[in-house]
Amino acid sequence: MTFYAWTMLVESVRLRLALIAPLRLALSAMWLVAARADGAPSGATLIALAAGAFASAFLVTNDPFARFRKAPDKMAELPAGSNVAPARLHVVHAALPSTVGVSVLAAIALLFQPALTALLAGLLAGMGVASLVAVYGMDGRLYLDPRTGGVFRKVT
Repeated sequence: MTFYAWTMLVESVRLRLALIAPLRLALSAMWLVAARADGAPSGATLIALAAGAFASAFLVTNDPFARFRKAPDKMAELPAGSNVAPARLHVVHAALPSTVGVSVLAAIALLFQPALTALLAGLLAGMGVASLVAVYGMDGRLYLDPRTGGVFRKVT
């Protein structure tokens, strides 16, 4: 008889941000190049990119609903026996649904309105910059359980 022990698979919040930022910036550059190759005028493309990047970075870093969420008084400790997920799972879980959703919308917009693709590329760029900025202020001891959304602090 074999007994399989259950272990919690957690992800480092800081590592998730550090890994998703370059992916978002690379996708932004790819969609910008695709919009220009599809015939979007350069002036409109750059304005749309800048507007999308500014709006996204501003909204992501200044969440209007943050004041309605109450932070826990005491952070739960990371359960003993928890395992840290591989880096690929960090990226996949961080990319869903925001990065993948914006990229799908950019692909659809490329068929009909290339300038809108540039705006969506700007949104990805803003999210990438916001992720990079958040990495430096993030506590490296915070871990996330992607199944439940619970956040834990690793006790050293």
